Amino acid sequence: MGQILFGNNLNLFHFIILFAVYSFMGWLIEVAYRSVTQRKLINAGFLHGPFIPIYGIGATFILLLEYYFHAQSLALRVFLFGLALTLLEYFVGYCTEKIFKLKLWDYSDSRFSFHGRVSLAFSLAWVVLAVIFLAFIHPLVLQIFSRLNFLHVKVSAVIFSAYFLTDVLFSMISLTRFKQKISYLYEEYFNLSNIEVERIFGSLRRLSGAFPHLNKYINDKINGKIKSGAGTFLKSVQDKIIMEIEGRKPYEDEYYEIIKDIYEHDEFTRLKNYFHHRSSIYEHVKEVAYLSYRICKYLKLDYRSATRGALLHDYFFYDWRNHDEPHLHRRKFHGIEHPKIALANAKKTFVLNKIEEDIIRKHMWPLTPAPPLYKESFVVSFADKYLSSKEFVDEFKKRIDQRLSRRMKKNRGDDQ
Repeated sequence: MGQILFGNNLNLFHFIILFAVYSFMGWLIEVAYRSVTQRKLINAGFLHGPFIPIYGIGATFILLLEYYFHAQSLALRVFLFGLALTLLEYFVGYCTEKIFKLKLWDYSDSRFSFHGRVSLAFSLAWVVLAVIFLAFIHPLVLQIFSRLNFLHVKVSAVIFSAYFLTDVLFSMISLTRFKQKISYLYEEYFNLSNIEVERIFGSLRRLSGAFPHLNKYINDKINGKIKSGAGTFLKSVQDKIIMEIEGRKPYEDEYYEIIKDIYEHDEFTRLKNYFHHRSSIYEHVKEVAYLSYRICKYLKLDYRSATRGALLHDYFFYDWRNHDEPHLHRRKFHGIEHPKIALANAKKTFVLNKIEEDIIRKHMWPLTPAPPLYKESFVVSFADKYLSSKEFVDEFKKRIDQRLSRRMKKNRGDDQ
């Protein structure tokens, strides 16, 4: 059995090359998965080069388990494969969180996850990969190895080891700098120009693409900064962010002047016909635009562009809960697709500047891949999420109150 798993006359140099081969295959799997899910080519993994070590380590575990437990039942071996790979993923996630204070992946939104580091769905996927690996991939690799010249293997192993250790060192430095840049961005966000913010995001693009959860981490940090920066008036403005009924003058004359050409346009008023959260798209975008206006004016940002971009951020003409052609095919995900649709609709009717376009295109980040380029875009994204969550909570409380009211009426009727 050892010959089947490890072949004849394999030594340390062969195992180094096997580790490299399986780390490279893991990189191919991750690149394919990340590129499909993010709809662009992604250099996956922690390292700069085309290797993901956790796959090489996982392959080693599987081979060792199969070597020592090959006489046991298939069910037990499959269980051990899943357990070993799950523990490996949990351990790597735990170490990166403790060492770098960053969560590179998070399965918290998945069912049957544990501490966000592992989930049942991915554990099952690792088991399937392990079985395929043992049945098809490893035997084929061993056949190829049997034909290799040992000197070539030895030289390749030495070169790979030197390269791999160098890549690990520089990748650890990059991850440390990533954390430092995020901390700097968080502390100095409102003191930086949009060009400086864009430059910092450009330097973060590789790792944030490889580990999409880092986008959520960045977004949460910046949203926290916006909320703390605007916190002095957010509580007092709660009753003012809801626009007056149609025909009344809005709370701010300047705000009305900024949006007048959009607000009164016949195409824009069509948004009244489409339900969104607890009211219509028309009412929702006005609330987001007004809150964005107040925050950007308070923070001395480009409040005109922020207000207009916010007003058009959901400029689509369909029910997002039940959509189909010609607007959006029912199989496509509204959350990812609608910013592009809103931007295309807005450009047909209105003249937009770069900030306004970026606001509309990026307001769903980090759900959409590319981060906003401007601070105003972050403010609108924050205002949209802030009001949407508030609308959800208010609607939930309203339904609870209605149920309690009906129950109380029923109880009173029973008492009589």
